[in-house]
Amino acid sequence: MASRIRPLPVVAYRGAPQQCPPGSTVASLRKAVELRASALMVDVRRTRDDILVIEHDAVRMVDDREVPIREKSLADWRARSADTDSPIATLEDAMAVAAQAGIGLILDFRESGTEALLARAIRQSRFSLDSILVTGADATSRTILRGLDPRIPLGHTLGPENASQINAKLLAALDVDAVTWHHRLLTPPIVNILHLRDIRVYGWYADLAEDMRRLRDTCKVDGVITNAPDLIRTI
Repeated sequence: MASRIRPLPVVAYRGAPQQCPPGSTVASLRKAVELRASALMVDVRRTRDDILVIEHDAVRMVDDREVPIREKSLADWRARSADTDSPIATLEDAMAVAAQAGIGLILDFRESGTEALLARAIRQSRFSLDSILVTGADATSRTILRGLDPRIPLGHTLGPENASQINAKLLAALDVDAVTWHHRLLTPPIVNILHLRDIRVYGWYADLAEDMRRLRDTCKVDGVITNAPDLIRTI
């Protein structure tokens, strides 16, 4: 299958370093751009009024209790977060930052049932599909997204707990444009097989210099997803 996503040079940044603005904020995205990000990775969720926002966690603390993002409207979340160091940000905000910087955008799809919202947001944004990737979705959501718009590049995600899933059958059956797999799951033979199938490879979260070097020099991945973009530029 021909890959639809453009190769991203060297690295895809998930956010800014820990000492910089909190992740999932416009400030952190702009800081990552300042640090010469090749792409921004954001987690996508929805509010009660079906607005897509970027938020790593499914909940936020409200009056000492955890409240799911989907239980309050965007206006409510904005009112509650405006005076904090983590004001709520929308997917539209993230797209605007990436588009202005001329870099890629990796969307970590976090909620089944919002496929139509995401497809519509991508279509209405006019963001170049050559510079976007939707990952994190399960097989059902990928099928729905492909049915809504087959042009949207899709990715397959695996965490360290999924090591047993990687076998010849999986590698042969993958019908995606890219994988975003935990860096410990990636080896030169696996990356080579994926590249032979024209599947881009991104390793997350590589926050140590030795892990970054292994992914770049030994595994030869297409991108490194990291929370330490300041470090990767020094190696």
